[in-house]
Amino acid sequence: MSEDIIKELENRIKEIETTKTDLWDKGQYDPMMEEEYWDCHIVMRQMKEGDGVDVSDLEKKKHEGVIAAQQQIYKMAATKE
Repeated sequence: MSEDIIKELENRIKEIETTKTDLWDKGQYDPMMEEEYWDCHIVMRQMKEGDGVDVSDLEKKKHEGVIAAQQQIYKMAATKE
C-alpha cells in the first residue's frame, strides 16, 4: 500500500518537474505547484522514515521555492511591460 503511494508521489514529482521546465522561463509556473512538489517530498520522507522525522530542511526548500516562483512570475511580467 505505502509503496503504491510512494510510486504515485514519485510520478507526480516528475510531472511537476516537467511542467516547471516548460513554464518557468515564461513566468507561468504556479507557486502552488512548487508547494505541491515539496509536499510530495515531505510525505515521502515521512512514509519512509516515520511521522516524527525532521522535515525542516524540506519545509525551508518549499518556502524558498515558492518565493522563487513568485519572483519569476513578477520578473517576467515586468519585462513584458
